[in-house]
Amino acid sequence: METPESSVSSTATRTWHDFLERMRQPSATEFVKLIKNFIVSVSNNAPDPDRDSESVQQFLSNMEANFRAHPLWAGLTEEELDSAGEGLEKYIMTKLHTRVFATHSDDVKTDNEFNKKSALIQQFIHPDHLEIQPVYQNETSWLPAQKELLKINTYKAPRDKLACILNCCKAISNLMFNASVSSNENPPGADDFLPVLIYVTIKANPPQFHSNLMYIQRYRNKSRLVGETAYVFTNMMSAESFILNIDAKSLSMSETEYMKNMESAQMVVSGLSGDNHGENLQDQSSQSDQNGQSQSVSESMFEDFQYLYSKAGDLSVGEVEDLLIGYKQLVFKYVCLAKGMGVPVVPPGGGGRISVAGPTPEDGIVSGSENGLDGDGSVGFDGEKQTGGVTMDAPESDTQVDDGGIESGQSDGVGASASESKLTGETASQNEENFEK
Repeated sequence: METPESSVSSTATRTWHDFLERMRQPSATEFVKLIKNFIVSVSNNAPDPDRDSESVQQFLSNMEANFRAHPLWAGLTEEELDSAGEGLEKYIMTKLHTRVFATHSDDVKTDNEFNKKSALIQQFIHPDHLEIQPVYQNETSWLPAQKELLKINTYKAPRDKLACILNCCKAISNLMFNASVSSNENPPGADDFLPVLIYVTIKANPPQFHSNLMYIQRYRNKSRLVGETAYVFTNMMSAESFILNIDAKSLSMSETEYMKNMESAQMVVSGLSGDNHGENLQDQSSQSDQNGQSQSVSESMFEDFQYLYSKAGDLSVGEVEDLLIGYKQLVFKYVCLAKGMGVPVVPPGGGGRISVAGPTPEDGIVSGSENGLDGDGSVGFDGEKQTGGVTMDAPESDTQVDDGGIESGQSDGVGASASESKLTGETASQNEENFEK
C-alpha cells in the first residue's frame, strides 16, 4: 500500500523530471540559453550576496512569467506551473552553489562563532536551563530532529536545505504534541516549542549553519517562503540568534556558575585537538588541579559513557553496533568542532584523512518513511549525470526524494552517493540525452 509520504515523494520526482523533459524540447531552446547565460554571468562576477540575491530573485520571477506564457506549459495546473518554478530554482542554485554559498567573510565568521559557542554550551546545558517543561524533557526522543538538521549541509538547493529545517521542526512538534497527550496536558504553544528547538540546535551544532540560513534567505524564491515554511524558518533564525547571544541570564544561572561551566567546557573541547587516547582517560579524569582538588566536573562527565573503560572482549554484537553508530556521530561532531575552532582534523592513531565537507546522511529518518531517502538517479537537463538523494520541501508532508547531483560520475553533495544505497534506498544513475540535440 502506498503511503502518503511515498506518494508525495513520487510526485515530486515526476515533476522534477517533467521540468527536465520540457527543457529538452526544441521549443525551449531560448529558455536554455537564458538559463545558461545567467549562470555564466553570475559566476563571472565577484561574490556580492545582496547583488547576487537580487539577481537570482529577479531572474526566477521573470522566467516563471515566461513559462506561463509559453506553449510548453499551456493548459497546466497551478501546481504543475509551480513545479516548473521549483525545478528552475533547483537547477540554477545547484549550479551556482559553490559560487554563492559561504563566500562572504561575515557569514564564515558567524559560522565559526556559532559552532564554537554551541560546542561549549552543549557540554553543560540542560533542558531546565531553557525552562523547558518537564513533560517535554526527553533528550533521546529529540535525536531524530537533530539528525534531520544535520542533513542541511548535504544538499545544495535552497528548497532542500529548508526541508531539513522543516523536518526537524515537525519532528519536535510531533514529539511535543504526543507528550502533551500522554500527560493530559494542554497542547504545546510557541513558547514551549522555541526552547526545545534551541536545545536541539545546540546539540546538533550543524556545520556552516549561519551560511545555510543566509543561503535560504537569499536564494529561496521569496514567493514560496510563506505560510508554515516561513514560520518555521523564522523560528530557526530566532534560535540561531539566541544561541549566538547566550549568556548567564539566558540560561537562568549566575555569572559565576556560567563562567565556571564555560571554562570546564573549554577544557573538554580543547582535548579534542590533543593526542589523548581512550586508555588514558581514566587516569586523566582523576588527575588533580593545581590546588590539589579532584577535577570532579570532568570526572562526572564520563560517568554516563558505559563503554569508556570496556575492553573488546566485554562487548556483545549488539553493543558493537551501538558503538559504531556512536562513533560515526562522534566523528562528525569532532570534524565540525575542529573546523569551527580552526584546529587540524587528526584521526585517532593517525588513520586516514577525515573530510570536513559535510555530513553523510546515514541512518537518516523521514517521518512516516521506513526507507529514509528514496533513490532514482536522474540527470541535469544539459545531459550531466546526477546521483544521490535530495530532500524536497513539502509543507504537507515530511518527505525526501532522489533527484540527484550534477557532476558526472560522483556525488556532488546534493545527496548520497551510490555507496550509501543501503541507507538511502536504491541509488541508480541513468544516462539521458542532452535536450539541446
